[in-house]
Amino acid sequence: MSGNDAICAVIPAYNAERTVGKVVRGALSFLPTVIVADDGSTDATAEVAKEAGAQVVRLRDNRGKGHCLRLLFAEARKRGFEAVITLDSDGQHDPADIPRFLDAHRHDPGAVIVGSRMADEDAIPVHRRNSMLVARFYVCLAANRYIDDTQCGYRLCPLSVVESIALFKDRFVTETELLLKVGDSGIPIRSLPIRAVYLPDQRTHFRSVPDVAAISVYVISYIMVKWAVESCRPGEVNTYKGPGSGRDRFFLSPAMDRAFESLMVLTCMPLSALYCALYFLMRSLLGFRVFEGLKGCGIPVGRVFLSTMMLPLLLGISIIDLVGNRVGLRPGLTSRFVTKWYPNLWK
Repeated sequence: MSGNDAICAVIPAYNAERTVGKVVRGALSFLPTVIVADDGSTDATAEVAKEAGAQVVRLRDNRGKGHCLRLLFAEARKRGFEAVITLDSDGQHDPADIPRFLDAHRHDPGAVIVGSRMADEDAIPVHRRNSMLVARFYVCLAANRYIDDTQCGYRLCPLSVVESIALFKDRFVTETELLLKVGDSGIPIRSLPIRAVYLPDQRTHFRSVPDVAAISVYVISYIMVKWAVESCRPGEVNTYKGPGSGRDRFFLSPAMDRAFESLMVLTCMPLSALYCALYFLMRSLLGFRVFEGLKGCGIPVGRVFLSTMMLPLLLGISIIDLVGNRVGLRPGLTSRFVTKWYPNLWK
């Protein structure tokens, strides 16, 4: 295969019979092959996707988006494809943007291309936007590079890049795990502006509280491990060296991994204070080139540690906002806090 024939679209789908057909047909306008993973749907998702022209892989039980993505990556490679474009089945990703992903891939074939909705921030629901901004702040730190929209699932991924890392996490955490490990391996990640599509009747399987929490605890645990490695290895920037390295060392089983994440969440404040002290002692006073990735992130290091120490306050403010919204007060405290403490300092 060569050119566009070496690239296919992959779509995880769950109970998406109303929207998946249109997405498949749109993708087939630009790519010869679309593979849909029907994630244990109880409606006609598989039939609709197949009628629209997709090749369908059916799962008996609902396993979540992360499991579907791993399955789709493996299926695409088995069929001889070199790269995939991932789209959501709910219509949030406009297939008309596919040619722009293909053009970006031609210019940088080794990079992961990530769609960005951030040029159209006002179209994003405020609670989603706040979580996206905080996520961007920390994902960029862990990935050693700026990524405009770290939570967008519209991406072009070379399969050789996917195969160079290990993907263990489930549901929506998988997409963040991929960015952290790809960036922290030194592999380029490029952002591509796309339109933010939020339809009035659009269904989403993203759960605001549990899925945001799952992403957050994984990113926190990743950063705590990364900073520990950087503190011991002068000059080290990219701490992920492939499967079994860095954060992967603590994935012994899903249950053990959850226990490790809980431990990191409980200790991230004292650990951050320790890393801060080590940074200024070893780097500023003794001249050791430790925390090299943190130093090169483009954000004032003191600001990084201070913002991290403010995370419990952010949680409290978010709860106050949630309660206020429920009773009709709409205080808007979270947006102001996020803008102040988790700004986009890369630009």
